[in-house]
Amino acid sequence: MMRNSLVFALLAVGCGGSSNGGLSPVVGQPAVFLQSNEKDPSTITAPNLTCLGESSDPAAPTAPTPLDLTVLDFQDSDPVKGATVEVYTSLDKVNAMTPDATSTPTDDMGKTSLTVPPGSYRVIFRTYGGVIVKVGQDPITTLDTYEFNRTYNDPNRLSVSQKTKNALPALVNVFADDTQGVVAGSLHDCDDKEVGGTLISLKSTGGAVDPANNFYFNADVDLPSREQLWASADGLFVGLNLPPGNVTLDVYGRMSANAGLTHLGSDVLPVRANAITIVQVELLTTK
Repeated sequence: MMRNSLVFALLAVGCGGSSNGGLSPVVGQPAVFLQSNEKDPSTITAPNLTCLGESSDPAAPTAPTPLDLTVLDFQDSDPVKGATVEVYTSLDKVNAMTPDATSTPTDDMGKTSLTVPPGSYRVIFRTYGGVIVKVGQDPITTLDTYEFNRTYNDPNRLSVSQKTKNALPALVNVFADDTQGVVAGSLHDCDDKEVGGTLISLKSTGGAVDPANNFYFNADVDLPSREQLWASADGLFVGLNLPPGNVTLDVYGRMSANAGLTHLGSDVLPVRANAITIVQVELLTTK
């Protein structure tokens, strides 16, 4: 699960090898790590990378899977009313806007359902059109939210509010351009734990990407920071103001403190104007 600290960022292929995608290690960058308590360095351990370069997902379902869904606001976990959820089994289908299944709008508790088709263990969910209703407040609109690389039977959907996105400039002093999109996520190891110490590279079919708009989180303040030069214990990263199109995300890390960069993860993601794509990056496999 993505930790709630990721919300502040929203405000604001081959197997592993030595290719660094044009990145260089950062001075002081540690080897990739896990840290169960971000405030306690004694809890730092090595990630489980034994599945790097292997196909590690279970078999895809062979029958349709009914799925009861709950859509919650990413910041406050409030139910999102009137949201529609779509499921896609490929990036090509996202680009063609031809979902494999579409839900009815969510009820007052953010509940709805759909049937996921067989054949894919990981899918793409799109959630759009909902509002967050709080007593004494006007309804809060939400952004199109894409969740990439999710397991087919994951019932928990996220929706990011426009109000959350509008707070971005105060955090990292980057103008939030509604004609651009956002990618956020983290790399997971073989035990599905978030890996720290990583760097990201983003390239878009839609145009140039400014690497100065890639941010990592400072564990001391739980916010994205220009001073944080690699992913900290939560593994979280965010790329802001990305041109709409397909974005190739590559994740790199050091296998030991003084080593060069190793290519650990890669995904091709849909990015849409005034939308966010959230990705759980799996270690590179041969599949």
